[in-house]
Amino acid sequence: MEKTYIVTGGTGFVGNNVVKTLVSGGAAVRTLARSKEKADTALKGIKVELFFGDARDRNVITKLFDGLENREIVFIHTASVVLIGGNSRQYKTMDDLNYNGVKNIIEACLARKARLVYVSSVHAIAEPPQNRLTTETECFDPRSVAGKYAKSKARASALVMDAVKNQGLDAVIVHPSGIIGPNDYSDTHLTRVIMGYMEKRIIAAVDGGYDFVDARDVASGILKAAEKGKTGDCFLLTNKYYSIMEMFAMLREIIGGKKIVLKLPMWLAYFSLPFLSAYFTISGKRPLYTAYSLYTLKSNSNFSHEKASRELGYSPRGLRESLADTVAFINEHIIKKPQNHKF
Repeated sequence: MEKTYIVTGGTGFVGNNVVKTLVSGGAAVRTLARSKEKADTALKGIKVELFFGDARDRNVITKLFDGLENREIVFIHTASVVLIGGNSRQYKTMDDLNYNGVKNIIEACLARKARLVYVSSVHAIAEPPQNRLTTETECFDPRSVAGKYAKSKARASALVMDAVKNQGLDAVIVHPSGIIGPNDYSDTHLTRVIMGYMEKRIIAAVDGGYDFVDARDVASGILKAAEKGKTGDCFLLTNKYYSIMEMFAMLREIIGGKKIVLKLPMWLAYFSLPFLSAYFTISGKRPLYTAYSLYTLKSNSNFSHEKASRELGYSPRGLRESLADTVAFINEHIIKKPQNHKF
């Protein structure tokens, strides 16, 4: 039986890389996007069936399956709202999409006997104490994780796992860490940090770090999980820990920028948050760091992707390669874009 892949969030950071990987391999792909303007940029020249709408709309999800009655279907749900700071309205939208969107997709996949790959997050997993290793789990509890985004992903992950155990859903869950790399048409946080350094707007680094993984490696891991993962499997798609100072040192080697020598202690970064918040509110710009991003940089990011490497053949690249390719992408697609274009 021939196969069709349905990918939500095809213009997003992860989804865009998934779609491009699939299409380059000759797969039949349908993708759901929320903006035609963004699709014209992110998916330009890509042979894919485009649908527009929102995962919270059941009718939209149902239409994605139209005409596929005699095909094997793999549904990859990458669409998600990621907030490291926001207002109550934005958080409500995030909760709605990250939970109710998943609920609609589960129902549709059950009805059509489709395989689901749900892209969760390492934030959905409770953080072990004392820098102990984080590995896969089948138990997701929003009360055990910190931050509204993490809670929304934990709730959705629990929903998927419950459907696997009690409703017969054929699903696999993957958990990426901090995603970095090229093809970011969503202007995500880490891409903005790299742009800030390239434009000489960053003069100091925060004392902290995280596990950064390339979006292309996450896309590869997702597709390997779709192919090789057993029903109910979970996989951490992570890389390794890098300090922020290490990241800026690599960027300096790549573009010859200014050396960052000032490292702010975490207490000082927290102390400056109210002043930065006021500045960014007045300027209308998004902040480069928030209370939640600072929490993440000092959290336990000791993740293991040993299971994904062993069972899927997952092998993430080094951060320097990701940074070099991100810089090239920014130079070609962002800095040189027309000024009136909404990225």
